[in-house]
Amino acid sequence: MKPWWEKEPLRFECQADCFRCCQKPGLVYFDAEDIRAVAKVLHTRPSEFKAAWLTRDHGYWVLEVEEGRPCPFLDEKGCSIHEVKPKQCRTYPFWRENLDSRNTWNLAGGFCPGIDQGPRVPPQTIRENLKKFRL
Repeated sequence: MKPWWEKEPLRFECQADCFRCCQKPGLVYFDAEDIRAVAKVLHTRPSEFKAAWLTRDHGYWVLEVEEGRPCPFLDEKGCSIHEVKPKQCRTYPFWRENLDSRNTWNLAGGFCPGIDQGPRVPPQTIRENLKKFRL
């Protein structure tokens, strides 16, 4: 059976100067590819990036964004590592928990003003995002 989002068109477009997803507390997961890319942009070694920014959580490398504090890579212009931001960030809002049902998508829309805005997102693009970030 097809998921609901293959039957109903979804629309999404990041809204200028929003950055709400960068201010939400929680864990941001980094795989080895993400770590290498961010370390390169920050002109450091992956081991130094991990030591300075990440911790281990159940076998994963994570950046913890604390309540009341934005992601440390968010500056006045937006994401300072935008071109190499981790897969989790690149695939938002197309996460499994947001796509469980139309209701969970609508709930995510209460937080993210880009949900149900902009162009229709093809189901293939949604599937690709789900494959990129599998947690």
